[in-house]
Amino acid sequence: MDKSSEKLAEISPIGINDRPGAMRCWLMSRLCFLLAFGAVHLPAMPAQATGFGTADNQWPGIWFICEFAQRQRAPDDACQMFDDEGFQLADGRLSYLRITQSDETACRGEKKGQCFRRDRKDITVTKTNRGRLTLRENQFDVKFLGCTQTFYFADTEHYREMWPDEDRCFWASKRRFYIAPFDGNFSFAE
Repeated sequence: MDKSSEKLAEISPIGINDRPGAMRCWLMSRLCFLLAFGAVHLPAMPAQATGFGTADNQWPGIWFICEFAQRQRAPDDACQMFDDEGFQLADGRLSYLRITQSDETACRGEKKGQCFRRDRKDITVTKTNRGRLTLRENQFDVKFLGCTQTFYFADTEHYREMWPDEDRCFWASKRRFYIAPFDGNFSFAE
């Protein structure tokens, strides 16, 4: 089993591994862009998330998945290590982000470069828009492929927990996401 299939097996709904490879990749990419956020292409800028506010239909900064969280279980490290995948919710768009240059070795499953430390000062990310976004108090909607999915969220001291409404779009899973803002500087890869 290759690396992407192993990662998919860890987070995929039951039965996804019975599908052809192309279908698994398609389903996995749909899951990932649920976490993505719309962004303005700017050079390096600080990602200060001094509150988890939703003013102007956006969350401040960029957000990453907690590396040591599981499908239905919060991270046990207060989200001090980020996965290489994240999001930006800004300007009415959800964008999927991925760090481009990580050489971190303390990742889950000892997978080099698939995570990075939360206190890192600077990162470069790729960005892919994944749908229209409407933010409300304690919830948001993502419209993608003709279906609108509602997600709820609640803040804890170290991370934000997100989960889908029980009425799910075909591209949404039951997975809970544990995310936190990146407080360093970031730039978008060209």
